[in-house]
Amino acid sequence: MTRDSSPFELLILDCDGVVVDSEPITTRVLTEMLNELGVTISVEEVVETFSGHTFTLEFASKSLGTSLPHEFLENYRDRTFAAMESELKPVQGVEIALGQITIPYCIASNGPHEKMRKTLGVTLLLSRFEGRLFSSADVERGKPFPDLFLFAARHFAISPSVCLVIEDSPSGVAAARAAGMTVYGFSGTTAAQRLLDAGAHRVFCQMSELPSLVAARR
Repeated sequence: MTRDSSPFELLILDCDGVVVDSEPITTRVLTEMLNELGVTISVEEVVETFSGHTFTLEFASKSLGTSLPHEFLENYRDRTFAAMESELKPVQGVEIALGQITIPYCIASNGPHEKMRKTLGVTLLLSRFEGRLFSSADVERGKPFPDLFLFAARHFAISPSVCLVIEDSPSGVAAARAAGMTVYGFSGTTAAQRLLDAGAHRVFCQMSELPSLVAARR
């Protein structure tokens, strides 16, 4: 069996926007909070600026050209968690798709472990990923660098060449490509062309497609 026809041996999923439908909530809250501080920015601009990046005060201040108060991150976390308690749902079809996948799978997210456990707990998906959650906090550099995906692959002792990554952000796609992995873009909240331009090998828009994509020989 040649390398090009080998099946995938590990599925690596981003969390926000791929497993849990948190992106509309987090971007809305962030947009509201920035505007409350006098930063005029739209939801679309927030998505363009911050999607796929680890949100830190340093990164936000540099991106926005203004300093944010030191308590901003804590307030943002509290407000998003409160909104998620009543609004957050799994990405449509992801539960059924995961039940049909037979290879190992995990989550690799730029978000902190606390956030992943919160969102997966609210959506009743945490038990599917216990012991298989990887955060940018676990490595020196988060996405768009490859460190996080390579860290996940090492945990399973699986070669990057037989890993399939599902991402919904250009920075995540770039990280997977840099790790030497196959990456498919999920265009639930991101324009398909942006993911293709970032290097996604293909793009799909319904989670019902995922099991067949995982099972297909490359």
